[in-house]
Amino acid sequence: MTLPRSDFGARYADGTPLTPKFGRFYPANWFSTSDRRGWFPSVRCTAASPIGLTVDARHPLTGRALILSTKVVGTLSDPIERMPIDWLSDLATGPGMQACHQGQPTEFLDEKSYRRPDEAPDPQFYAPARIVAHIDSRAQRILGAVYNEIIPEDGLVLDLMSSVHSNLLDGQMMGACYGLGLNGQEMNKNPVLSGAVVADLNSKLDIPFVDGIFDAAICTVSIDYLVDPVRTLSEVARLLRPNAAFAVTFSNRWFPPKVTRLWTELHPFEQMALVVQYFETAGGFTEIETRSYRGYPRPVDDPYYRQMSTSDPIFAVIGRAAG
Repeated sequence: MTLPRSDFGARYADGTPLTPKFGRFYPANWFSTSDRRGWFPSVRCTAASPIGLTVDARHPLTGRALILSTKVVGTLSDPIERMPIDWLSDLATGPGMQACHQGQPTEFLDEKSYRRPDEAPDPQFYAPARIVAHIDSRAQRILGAVYNEIIPEDGLVLDLMSSVHSNLLDGQMMGACYGLGLNGQEMNKNPVLSGAVVADLNSKLDIPFVDGIFDAAICTVSIDYLVDPVRTLSEVARLLRPNAAFAVTFSNRWFPPKVTRLWTELHPFEQMALVVQYFETAGGFTEIETRSYRGYPRPVDDPYYRQMSTSDPIFAVIGRAAG
């Protein structure tokens, strides 16, 4: 449907007008039109001009082939007081948003996309060691299972933007894992790393390893801090052997001073779409796929158990090196 351009009056936090972009999703309540019956909670911009705005207000899975299956992954032996989970609501909010519109790339970027609240050199911010887990233990196990799928036995692994945890399964079969990150003290306490390189990918873009050396690469809850992510993914493609997998994973939290502006504006499923676009623009990757893991019970020993009933969500984009 086409609406008057004046029906969209959204602004950034600093008060500047927000210009709608092709392929992007925007909350339905940002539109002043009086009749939004049947609209999906987020609607997609499919065309924009100074006088009009065309949007697709249908569910983003509309017109796409869908296979829905269920699997019992476990039972709770003890009664736990929790709020019920509306699975149909979860299905209706997100899936499909990671796909581009009619095969055309989404217009994500502008001159402010990679600006950050704190533009000081990153090594200053990351100098204090943070010996903590950034996601809950169940989310860590989910990550471990994802990584276990892509890491070959005896394989050489690159943990990009590494820290104190690589989130691999206990007893993960692999040859060795090398970390590259900003804090040497954190990586020195990471029990799975065979070696570590301290490097700032936002200032020194080349990754100091030889071509085609790694059998897998992972980047955990860090892609949102890169100011030139396409260049970084190009470097990862250079480092991987043919058909080696690179998994970029993230959740719904970040360090506010260092996260890029664009990332904070996107729905998590749009964030996956953005990362897919990074893979495609970087080149050198095939078989790119997206995954989401949501709604798992939060561990009862987690410090935020009383405030949040579900585990931290995990979103993954995985591609394989061409060749």
